[in-house]
Amino acid sequence: MLISPMLAAPPPPAAAASPRCRGFLPAAAATGSRRHRGGCRLLRRSAPPRVGAVTSTVRKRREEGRLDRDELRRLCQEPNPEAAVNLLDEMLVRGGAGALADHAPEEQAAVIQACGEARSLASLRRAHRLLSKSLPGIATPILHMIATLYCKLGARGDARRALEGTSRPQGKDHEQEQEHGDEAKRREAYEKVRELHEEIRAAGYVPDTRYVLHDIDEDAKARALMYHSERLAIAFGLVSTPPGTPLRVIKNLRICGDCHNAVKLIAKVTGREIVVRDNKRFHHFKDGACSCGDYW
Repeated sequence: MLISPMLAAPPPPAAAASPRCRGFLPAAAATGSRRHRGGCRLLRRSAPPRVGAVTSTVRKRREEGRLDRDELRRLCQEPNPEAAVNLLDEMLVRGGAGALADHAPEEQAAVIQACGEARSLASLRRAHRLLSKSLPGIATPILHMIATLYCKLGARGDARRALEGTSRPQGKDHEQEQEHGDEAKRREAYEKVRELHEEIRAAGYVPDTRYVLHDIDEDAKARALMYHSERLAIAFGLVSTPPGTPLRVIKNLRICGDCHNAVKLIAKVTGREIVVRDNKRFHHFKDGACSCGDYW
């Protein structure tokens, strides 16, 4: 009997019957059976946490923050306020709200001081806006520094809003509302001037039109005297302060004789103490008399 060599050959080992796959196990091994006929089964493994990647990211952010602070310090020392504020803006874009909270008050003050030394009102406004956007609240000394620099640069409205706590830029609606409020207060002051004029006339005031140098009629001269700057300032103080509050007015010119007589009567009819500082001396008006004795 003839036996075919193909039939006489032993079967190949199990490992050779199926190609070895990386990441796969034989199906029989997965089911626990001792015998298997080939085939692969995908291993399911959970990926380990990327602790190294997270640590590297944190370390990179810290390094970037240190470099940014060193660069910001250098720009403030030059001083280069525009570049310093641009760097603040970039840090805020990268880190989002609160990105500048880690900066010490000294670093914030350095940026504000650099804007003041360069007399750059635009940079000061941008720095104020960025600090307000990023910080939960600006420290009181920094806020006072910002308001002082606003006044030095001629932006008294910005200084007032900063001290009132309006740290974020206002919209058009708020600005229009504020303008309407200022206009209402101005009209109230002019009405108070006219009211005071009637009261002091009843108390014996007679306008001295010699102090009006324009070639106009007597009634027009009397009206011109009524709206002199010190009288408007006093009227504004009367409508803006509680009764009995002393008023202090600073004038860069010498007070005229007619206003001197008028303010004496205004102090009498209102019961206020009024102090006017002109370019010569202080005048303390009280109960219808002046401390200078009508000689100045």
